[in-house]
Amino acid sequence: MTSAMMFEPPHVLDSNGGDKVKNFPIKISIYSSKANKSELYQLRYRAFRDSGWIPENETGEFADRYDTLESTFTVGASHDGQCIGTLRLAFGGAGLPPGTMPCEEQFPEEVRKLDAHGPIRMTEFSRMAVDPAMTNTSFKTTLYATLVRAGFMLTAAASTNFALIAVHKKTSRFYQSMCGFKVLSESGSYAGIAEPTHFLGLEVRALDERRQSRKGFFAFTAEELVGARQTLAAAQLRPVV
Repeated sequence: MTSAMMFEPPHVLDSNGGDKVKNFPIKISIYSSKANKSELYQLRYRAFRDSGWIPENETGEFADRYDTLESTFTVGASHDGQCIGTLRLAFGGAGLPPGTMPCEEQFPEEVRKLDAHGPIRMTEFSRMAVDPAMTNTSFKTTLYATLVRAGFMLTAAASTNFALIAVHKKTSRFYQSMCGFKVLSESGSYAGIAEPTHFLGLEVRALDERRQSRKGFFAFTAEELVGARQTLAAAQLRPVV
C-alpha cells in the first residue's frame, strides 16, 4: 500500500514571494513493506555508491531484510515525477518481535537499556538518501529536512515513545542541532557500511517539542496525520493508545 501527499516547504514559497512556478513542491509517498519500492532501492543504491559506502552490484538496487518486514515503512520523495529522496523507518519494541530494527544487531545493549523500566515503542530512521545528481544545494537541504519531517509525522502517527537513528559521524551534528538527538553510542561501521557511525536517540516527546519550536516547516496538518495513521493501520502496525 502507498499513501501520497504534496508538501510545499513554507520557506521556499516565502523566498519566491509565493510564486508557485518558482517553487519546488515535493510529493511525499509512504510505502508499506508490500509496495513496489524498486525506484527507492535504485536511488538508495546510486546515493550510497556515490558516497563510496557500498560496492557495485548487478541489480543496481540496495535493500536488505528489514525492507521486507511488515513493521517497516519507507518514505519516498519526488519532484516532477522523479524520485529524488528516500528514508526508511523501522518500528520495534512493545508489541513487536525482537529484531525488527537494524540497530538491534549493532547496538543491542543500548536498545535493551531503553526499555529496561518497561516496554516502549521505538522507531529507527535509516537508509536516508537523496539523488546524487542534484546540484541545487538549497533544494537539497530542503529535501533532507522534508524527509525528516515525514519521519516525524510517521513517528507521531505510530504513537512511538523513542526515536533512533544511526548516522555517519560527519552528519551527526546536523541531527543533534536540528532535531535535538543525543549520542547513545558509536562504532566504526554500521549495517555493512564501514564508516564511523554515531547511534543517536531521543524521546519522542522531546522530539515533538523540538519540531514544534521549528514552527512552519516541520508543522503537519491533522489530515496528513490521519493519512499516515491509515497507512500504518492498513499494514497492521496499529498505533499504541
